[in-house]
Amino acid sequence: MSHDDQTPRAGPNMTIPVSPPAPPPGAADLADRPVPPSTPSPSPEPITAQEGILRPIQESDYFTMDPEAIAVISANIDQYYNQALDIFPFWETENKPDRFHVLFTRQIEERFPADSDIRGRIHGYGRRVFDALRLHVIVKRLTQGLALTAFSTMAVFGPGLFAEWTGGQPQGLGLAVLGMLMALGLFYGVSAILFVQYRFRLENDSYELSREVVQRTRELQNLFTNARALSDQAETQFQLDGKGWGQRALFLTRLVMWIAARMEYLEKFAQMELWRVRRERYWMRWVGRITTPFVLLVWLAVFAFWPAPAANEAGFRVLQLIALGLGVLVSWMSYFRWQTPTAAVKDKLGVDGWVRYASLDVDNTIGDQVRRDKERLVEYRALTRGR
Repeated sequence: MSHDDQTPRAGPNMTIPVSPPAPPPGAADLADRPVPPSTPSPSPEPITAQEGILRPIQESDYFTMDPEAIAVISANIDQYYNQALDIFPFWETENKPDRFHVLFTRQIEERFPADSDIRGRIHGYGRRVFDALRLHVIVKRLTQGLALTAFSTMAVFGPGLFAEWTGGQPQGLGLAVLGMLMALGLFYGVSAILFVQYRFRLENDSYELSREVVQRTRELQNLFTNARALSDQAETQFQLDGKGWGQRALFLTRLVMWIAARMEYLEKFAQMELWRVRRERYWMRWVGRITTPFVLLVWLAVFAFWPAPAANEAGFRVLQLIALGLGVLVSWMSYFRWQTPTAAVKDKLGVDGWVRYASLDVDNTIGDQVRRDKERLVEYRALTRGR
């Protein structure tokens, strides 16, 4: 049989559907969909709207039987489970696209408006850490410049000024050297005190944020535990209403999964903000690597060519060498000492004490609920089979 006589095999259906499937109820995009903020407010205002998903969610709303409160909670759940991920975000224009952390923040803000307050505090913490780091680097360069200026001032004007007081050039040179050493000690003491204050502020901010995150995650954990238990406890309330019990169990199961998602994305948001802090610290170290020798070189360019006084040129050259050595020492300490180690935020924030998403064991919790329901169904069939 020739090849032309063979019946062609039916290939896969490559027809493109005319329209995409309809989204689940509550998942359709709104015509006046608000653009989520690019960054959370560091000092979020309390939610006051009384309609839609922005209505404040009280703890009693989660487990109430009021249809209006259930509808509000369901709308919040739909924001996560029934909203398609924007491959091309609707707020983007022809201008430069958002950075990925901004894109991620906007998506979280839109999907979990109920946790905007704690996200604002996490974001504010990251900005305070970065602002304090920038101020710390600026102060270190300022104290470095002041110390170098003090060394050159002592070398240029110290011998003549102190010689008038003591009546001799050797004594004036000695007091000038002593003045340089005092300037070095003052630089060290001021830098150490400022660094202690900087670390103290970092520790206080870290402890405060950790306390707020622990409180929020414990609240979510308690809600998760209660929602998981109520699905079985509702049997006494719906003894003769199987459909009602089923609807209640459906809502509670969605509630369990949504509360777990809130905790998961709270962790993801914290991870993103701390990633930004680490990146900013990395680049600030490069700023220090550039500005520290720059300040030293500018000082050397001015001080090395300063004309020596005619009265005591040899003594001035000796003081120049001493000032040069102290200047290099100060510049070295200004960069290598009083740094913020990478582990400082990690140690002080105490994330090991947070209630984590993994501790909820969501998959086994939902699976165990299904297992119990199946077992009870088989037991019920076995008991009623002989009737």
